[in-house]
Amino acid sequence: MTTRVEIINDFLAINVKPGKTIQDIVEASGSALPFGCRDGECGTCVVMIESGMEFMSEINEKEKTVLKTVGETSPKARLACQMKVVSPNGLVRIKY
Repeated sequence: MTTRVEIINDFLAINVKPGKTIQDIVEASGSALPFGCRDGECGTCVVMIESGMEFMSEINEKEKTVLKTVGETSPKARLACQMKVVSPNGLVRIKY
């Protein structure tokens, strides 16, 4: 069972099993979404979850701190390196 992850900017759609980070998915797909530290410290990989947040892991404290530091206040904002697909049979639409 998989969840479909669409990266809107790159016109990509990937079916993934729960447990994968968005970073893993992006790097395997050839997307141009930028990454910096890959550890949730720099804020380079901020994305907007346009739909499907319920299929993603809960936001963690590190993520909240970095988003605040970079001035991102939207409830749709997440760090691609920190969040994982946690539920199957969904659709997640991401914009960067």
